[in-house]
Amino acid sequence: MRRIAVMGAGAVGCYYGGMLARAGHEVALVGRPQHVEAVRRAGLRIQTNAFDEHVPVRASTEADAVRGAELVLFAVKSPDTEAAGKALAPYLERDAAILTLQNGVDNAERLAATLGR
Repeated sequence: MRRIAVMGAGAVGCYYGGMLARAGHEVALVGRPQHVEAVRRAGLRIQTNAFDEHVPVRASTEADAVRGAELVLFAVKSPDTEAAGKALAPYLERDAAILTLQNGVDNAERLAATLGR
């Protein structure tokens, strides 16, 4: 089991985070208040053609929820890349892997520059 955090708990972040939680990993979602409240209230439901189930995840509006994660999925909207990167930087483990799941051609470079890595 790995500790995974998702920065940007929208459709993409929740899908991938939910699938990883379903596979047995410990997942923390970081998102906007409305999404976090919904997940806290009703859990994260994943519906596919093959299954329809609720999966256990933690949800927070605060970037400190990434603390201890071995993998961070970065799924924020492109205009939020630098701000979200700066918010997560103090809590990011030195050897954590970061995977961007964003639209846009330069987001990975912008995030790397913001994080200094």
